[in-house]
Amino acid sequence: MSNINISSPAPRALFLGMPGNFSPPALLALLNGGVDVRAVVLPARNHQPGQPALRLVEPPLVEPSLKARPMLPMAQSSLHTSSIATIAWKQHIPVWEVASMSAPETINLFSQYQPDVMCVACFSLYIPRAVLDIPRLGCLNVHPSLLPANRGPDPLFWTFHDGHHETGVTIHRMDEGLDTGPIVTQEKITVPDGTPYGQLEAGCASLGGKLLARSLWQLYQGTATLTPQDETKSSYLPMPTAKDYVVIASEWEARRVYNFIRGIASQSQPVILRVEGQSIPITGVLSYSRNQANYNDTNKIDGISNTIEVRCVDGWVFVTR
Repeated sequence: MSNINISSPAPRALFLGMPGNFSPPALLALLNGGVDVRAVVLPARNHQPGQPALRLVEPPLVEPSLKARPMLPMAQSSLHTSSIATIAWKQHIPVWEVASMSAPETINLFSQYQPDVMCVACFSLYIPRAVLDIPRLGCLNVHPSLLPANRGPDPLFWTFHDGHHETGVTIHRMDEGLDTGPIVTQEKITVPDGTPYGQLEAGCASLGGKLLARSLWQLYQGTATLTPQDETKSSYLPMPTAKDYVVIASEWEARRVYNFIRGIASQSQPVILRVEGQSIPITGVLSYSRNQANYNDTNKIDGISNTIEVRCVDGWVFVTR
């Protein structure tokens, strides 16, 4: 937050996020940064035809602690492990579930809050132009890649899948495209060997929160520089499907196999390693080696051991099934 004067009247913001680990650090960063968060918005779950396009979500009565409003800052608070709804309730911020972003009642509600900026950190509903135009300064999105590379809903999966050793976080002002709006700021993050998905996600979320709060104040105070994305360097990657969890060992480098399995083996979809015509579900990976002289040319697979030695393009990986 260096060079940002937060003694001026607080910018008004709407915050759009999801249950999970990526959204809370961004919301906390805004609150700790003196932003006036007017409401928190979640995508509706299990919405049925005929139900309202949005509803106010009340805090559960079983949590009396929600009646007390804690003092900020909250950087060391246990709220880091809380949902954005719980964080909002503790700050007496209304929480809304929205099923249709284009419904007149949704547009009317957002307009009533008179936001200067709308902030997004992982949100599953498409945001139409009618909503993007509500905040006078636009809508800022936190995206865990170095845009314009790796646009799409799950860039961290593809960071592991494609064997990248560096990624980053981008704050951009949203337009009607998918992760296509002009960049306010971005910073790189290295991905060391053996990094799990959750660890990389947490690092991106923490950095993203800091960059979001700083970018919002810069936009509010008129000091932000917006840079159009270079479309010649852009890439879009969709949600991974089952085939994207399949690794053909003879076509991948050992380091890439190791880091992909380490990165996403904890996800609900298992990694399938294809070796010598077999499809083997993999639960983890122990190590890799590019010193081919130390090993035989054949894979070591049997029906008894849970540890498998698998030959790759340039070496070996040692996996568990």
